[in-house]
Amino acid sequence: MSISMKKMIAALVLSCPALAAAGDLPDAPFRNTPDERFTVSASPYYQQPERVIANRLKYLGKDGQTNHFCLVGYRWKAGGSQVWLHWSEEESLVFWRGNLDKEIRESSLMNELDGVKWGRDTYEEGDRAAMFPNTLSTRAWKQLAADCEKYGEKYVFEPFAGKR
Repeated sequence: MSISMKKMIAALVLSCPALAAAGDLPDAPFRNTPDERFTVSASPYYQQPERVIANRLKYLGKDGQTNHFCLVGYRWKAGGSQVWLHWSEEESLVFWRGNLDKEIRESSLMNELDGVKWGRDTYEEGDRAAMFPNTLSTRAWKQLAADCEKYGEKYVFEPFAGKR
């Protein structure tokens, strides 16, 4: 392998930490541990995540404050993927399905009931709450949030109420 090829591969690995550190993946809430992380914004299902997140903030009336988000995507070699959005200020995780259609995608996070809020929608292992939709074990919630903060794509929104 030529030196320029090695440099190019090194630059790619260093510029995509989600791909470089795929060995330390969370095991919860998945049935099978994912095989890799992927760069969410590079997928056609999740293009322009800033617009989608801004739409969520505006819809929920949270556009007048600073908000911190991160996105992390997981993929399995056998097929399938999942994307999670962590919203720090709301202590919330949202399972985002995305969409190829721009209009549908841009409104896909405009549902106040789709988040798993820490404390409200989390449960301890073995608790009966696990039977309800939109809940996660505290272990799964902590793993996803920490993994997102460490490897995910970060977005900070300054107050923009009335500006967009």
